[in-house]
Amino acid sequence: MATYRELHGKAVKTVTTNPSDDAAEGQIWFNSTDNTFKSIVTLQAFSSIANLNTARGWMGSAGDKTAGIVFGGSLNPYPIFTALTEEYNGTGWTVEATCPAALGGIGSTGAGAQTAALQFGANGGSGYTNTSAEYDGASWTAGGSMATTCRDRSGAGIQTAAIGANCYIPGAQAEPNAETYNGSSWTAITGTGTARYEGMGFGTQTAMITCGGRNPPTNNLTATEEWDGSSWTAGGALPQGTHKGQGAGTQTAGCIAGGIGHPYYPAIPRLDNKVDYDGSTWAISPATMTTKRAYYGGDASSSPNFYTCGGTGPSGFPYQTSSEEFNVSANIITSASWSSGGSLNSARRGAGSGGIKTAAYYAGGIESAASAKTETYDGTSFSEVNDLGTARYGLDTNMGTLTAGLVAGGRGGGTTYGNTEEWDGTNWSEQTDLSTARRYTGGFGTQTAGVVFGGRTAPNAKTTATEEYNGSSWTTGGAMNTTREYASGCGVETAGLTLAGSPGTITDVEHYNGTAWSEQSAAFPGQRSIFGISGAQTNALIFGGEPPSSGTATAFVYDGTSFATSPSMGTARSSMGSPGPAGTSTSAIAIGGYTSTNVTTTEEFTGETTAVNVKTLTQS
Repeated sequence: MATYRELHGKAVKTVTTNPSDDAAEGQIWFNSTDNTFKSIVTLQAFSSIANLNTARGWMGSAGDKTAGIVFGGSLNPYPIFTALTEEYNGTGWTVEATCPAALGGIGSTGAGAQTAALQFGANGGSGYTNTSAEYDGASWTAGGSMATTCRDRSGAGIQTAAIGANCYIPGAQAEPNAETYNGSSWTAITGTGTARYEGMGFGTQTAMITCGGRNPPTNNLTATEEWDGSSWTAGGALPQGTHKGQGAGTQTAGCIAGGIGHPYYPAIPRLDNKVDYDGSTWAISPATMTTKRAYYGGDASSSPNFYTCGGTGPSGFPYQTSSEEFNVSANIITSASWSSGGSLNSARRGAGSGGIKTAAYYAGGIESAASAKTETYDGTSFSEVNDLGTARYGLDTNMGTLTAGLVAGGRGGGTTYGNTEEWDGTNWSEQTDLSTARRYTGGFGTQTAGVVFGGRTAPNAKTTATEEYNGSSWTTGGAMNTTREYASGCGVETAGLTLAGSPGTITDVEHYNGTAWSEQSAAFPGQRSIFGISGAQTNALIFGGEPPSSGTATAFVYDGTSFATSPSMGTARSSMGSPGPAGTSTSAIAIGGYTSTNVTTTEEFTGETTAVNVKTLTQS
């Protein structure tokens, strides 16, 4: 009998701890600590990723899970069409240039990459189109016109060598029509053997797969056809008739996922299964999507790089924003997410906070009136500790740590305060007041290097003024370029960040360098005030806030240059505590705040994590 070394060229090593990365994939070792043989095993799984900015379905898509793009589509309520384009960078979605026209009914038509995408065959609202458009990573331009006007094509290829097959033509219904694109013009080619629309397509211009789809009254097809550059031939049949899913990969290593497995699509649940194709046979994968969906966007030149986004959910309409990606890896990937933490003892909003998500304080705020209460958090539960010297709310600052905190300003009983207090982990002590009393400010930094900016002075004047604290006194810093209140901040004294705020039209982003504020070219994607923020100037998480008046659950990450979506909180809220001076965009906490009333609930954010998939082997 051959030994393991003879078969694999490696010995079975004895170790006391398991490997912490996937470099040992397929290697077997003996763990002497627990007396077991172990190995690292490859997994296939979908995992949730950041949401789209806009809920949509029936859109076009291209690229893959590290550089994806979706464009056009239908909004809620149907049939409102959009020209919006969004790009995915492997972390979150950003809004980019709009398509030449608002389009829906794009189906699985999309070809190319994020920086070289192609859109073709769609519903323009007033009728179906034969137009196409090309995207270069920054803007869209008109492409050549197709020979046939229709919607819901299956597409494959790249921007300069694409193919579209099958479609829906008014009156004629399902069509076998097929056309190829060379980067400037379309040419009709031999049609498929089966007339269909709303099918799935993937591959290249000379090696395409088209499968499934509808052809009333036989609405759900299992037929697969392969194109070799000159003719169509029958491939293996799908295990289940499916339409309105998406495909990815090549003719000999491809897949489809999701879709609708019943002819009457509005009334039945969507699918979550992934089905793999090896060039002759379809096989159901053990991996299933996290969300059943159809009419969604998704693409990839290879099956392992498959991503999905938007579309209709498990029970049909409305369209959604959720997204996910498929991974084949020796790592177990845990998606970024929010989870419930311990609850405050007293429901309130507008408090000051500091620390990290496992060691934080939450001071002041408003209940039915201004509060002086302070609570500390150990990562599990809150404890009431000694009160502030002055009851107040409208602090909205994130400064210091669990044992070295700082609050300044605020409002209580009709009075706007300049009072400054330091926290030593046990008691608050009065310090030198702000030069100018103010409320609804933003703030960041530490107990000995804190920054307070903006807000409203007495009696009712908004300000751009900034003040810096050195542990004993306040001095004037550089003024903001934009007047704002209810704008949170994060970072340190020499590298701070603020954005948006009130009035609600503000989307500006400003950086502070310890001396002056500078306007950035990036604009926050929307309007937001009284929000949570955690992290640093070039690595921040922004979450919750208003509008609407009851708060939003959406979140974004900022890398110092641009914004991208991040997983949403479980509860829409505003005016929450967000201790983040030592936090990051992957570790944050939202404390209390306001929904339709003050709340005690807490949510904790954890970024995506990976860990090797170590399996114990039987010793036989």
